[in-house]
Amino acid sequence: MNRKQFIESEGGTCSNWTWSWSFVNHEKKMVVFGAWDAEREQERSVILKEDWETKEVNGIEKKNLGYVQAIKHLNLIAEGYDLFTFEMKQGRTAEDPDVAVIKGFTPKLEKRYLRKEGSTWYADYQPNQFPDEIPAPENYVEGAKKQVTVNSYERDPKARKACIDHHGTACKCCGFDFEKVYGKHGKGFIHVHHIKPLHTVGEGYKVDPINEMVPLCPNCHAMVHRGSEVLSIECLKKMF
Repeated sequence: MNRKQFIESEGGTCSNWTWSWSFVNHEKKMVVFGAWDAEREQERSVILKEDWETKEVNGIEKKNLGYVQAIKHLNLIAEGYDLFTFEMKQGRTAEDPDVAVIKGFTPKLEKRYLRKEGSTWYADYQPNQFPDEIPAPENYVEGAKKQVTVNSYERDPKARKACIDHHGTACKCCGFDFEKVYGKHGKGFIHVHHIKPLHTVGEGYKVDPINEMVPLCPNCHAMVHRGSEVLSIECLKKMF
């Protein structure tokens, strides 16, 4: 069984079987990505990078059609489609060592969970444990339910940006700053916590990104959500 036969057996299709990196089954609302073994990290796989948007052909920068299609498929996940991956072994051509080819693959789909960090999209092996770090559509309306393993709540990246623009990227509880510790690699990284849990508000609720959102490091974010009730930032600070 080759890759095309495997994807078609799962009801998947694409624009072109030669250059496609991702596939879709609209009937089952599934998006499928191949996950390179060389791009695998602990508990997650890289499925797309902004660096892959273009390629150089005879000295000319050209857009990767596979990247364009992949972005469309990622948008479907934001609309409610489920993400699946299958493992691929990466090889290289003798003519052009920079070009990756499929050396082999495992014909088995695995349910994954989308997360973007910086310029990279990941397929997480486990559901996102931080309910305020889930990708969302392009508007300020918050609280629309989306089935993952339990109900999570979509949120708006523009609201996140407005929060960070006002509060900065240092943790408001412990003061940790990723850029100061990790340099350029940590620049801009921080979790954003909703002071008013979105599961307590209805659909269509409009969040105030300055007064109702606050930047927290992953450790503090995990601690405020640990237990049956969400702790206040002030309460968590007293535990130091």
